[in-house]
Amino acid sequence: MTLSEQFATMIAMTAMGLWIGISLSTYHRFIRPKRRWLWVMIITDIFFWVLQGLLIFSVLLEVNEGQIRFYIFLALALGYAIYKALFERIYKKLLEGLIFINMSVISFFGKTLMVLFVIPAFSLLKLVFISCKILGKSLLAILLFLLKVVYLPFKWIITWLIPETIQTKVKNGIQKIISIALKLVKRPK
Repeated sequence: MTLSEQFATMIAMTAMGLWIGISLSTYHRFIRPKRRWLWVMIITDIFFWVLQGLLIFSVLLEVNEGQIRFYIFLALALGYAIYKALFERIYKKLLEGLIFINMSVISFFGKTLMVLFVIPAFSLLKLVFISCKILGKSLLAILLFLLKVVYLPFKWIITWLIPETIQTKVKNGIQKIISIALKLVKRPK
């Protein structure tokens, strides 16, 4: 390995150390450890470090054909230390700002979606429901009126043909049935 390759490897691994610091801070910001989700933390930690290892090795493969030397680990540690000392506070503030902006934009679009589509759709459905209810009541009133118009002549004919004594007995019987039914309904339990 030539001197320029070694220098490029040192620069690349220092940059990867910075990257590990950035990605670790981001990972810890989004994946917070909780006792009941310990198994999820174990799985995500394994995936995180495997991914970081693959990224480091792919950069190493590009820079010096994948040769691993001791100073590569020192360069990674140097990059991580530079991140912790100089950039961690700045990056965390920047990350929180980006998260706040993203959440604000998502909230804005969610509220816009509610105002432009969901609320009008519910209002339209409510209007259709109320219209159907009014139409149903109107049709029922018309139907009852037509039934009364058809029923009234039959009632007159039946009352004219049936003697009054039978009519009073039927009325009294119906009233007795109604009073018994009311007593059964109102009976204390």
